[in-house]
Amino acid sequence: MQPWRRKKALLRGAKFQTVLEPMEREVLGNLTSTVSEAIIQRAQSAPKDELAEMMDMPTGHKEAPKDPSLARLFPDFFAEGEEEYDGDAGLMRSLHENDIAKEKLRNLQVINHALGPVGGAEVAIEEADAHAFLAGLNDLRLYLASGDIFSEEDEQNRDTLVEWLGYCQDSLLEALIG
Repeated sequence: MQPWRRKKALLRGAKFQTVLEPMEREVLGNLTSTVSEAIIQRAQSAPKDELAEMMDMPTGHKEAPKDPSLARLFPDFFAEGEEEYDGDAGLMRSLHENDIAKEKLRNLQVINHALGPVGGAEVAIEEADAHAFLAGLNDLRLYLASGDIFSEEDEQNRDTLVEWLGYCQDSLLEALIG
């Protein structure tokens, strides 16, 4: 991957560009798909509350995910022991987790859209999408670093992948800051 660079435009805002090798593009696309599927499965497995649906209130899980990768993407709203009333954490999670999941999916969709069709790719994104791209890369790193999706023999590959995602993130952040 080439470092991200800022390209100024006269009429439209700045664009940020990089070039990915075909393998990098494929890995990034596969990762966004894997994490998106896990988030969607989590959202779809939420218990249904008929009264809340009739009142058009959001509902979701009251318990944190058991999967360590998803637990890292959907942490508790309160540190242990900080709840004012027993059940506050579950209530906050049930009210807000679906909105958080939607935003995470939107960020991952920005990455997928920027990657374009299969093959090597020059990736170009608008400044408004750069922030979503950064957040999506961060979610990918969190998911990989805290999960058990790799066997013990492949832990070194996982670490390398997490470092590469960190490089992508850092490079884009440097281009954003200027």
